[in-house]
Amino acid sequence: MITSIKISQVGVFTGSPWEATSVKNLLNAAYIEVSMKDKGTNSILLSVPCEFYTAAMRVINNRKSS
Repeated sequence: MITSIKISQVGVFTGSPWEATSVKNLLNAAYIEVSMKDKGTNSILLSVPCEFYTAAMRVINNRKSS
């Protein structure tokens, strides 16, 4: 019986606070949960659970090509 499952987080985006907030909102709209981590010097890292990596990258890449 499994009592605990650890889900790995994968970094998908690093940018300024306003860029990271914009991308986080897009990912949340796609029902992807996002973790934010302050990397210092005006840089924020967004990470998602590993099983959502592909979907998250599609959302991010579509944002950049629009």
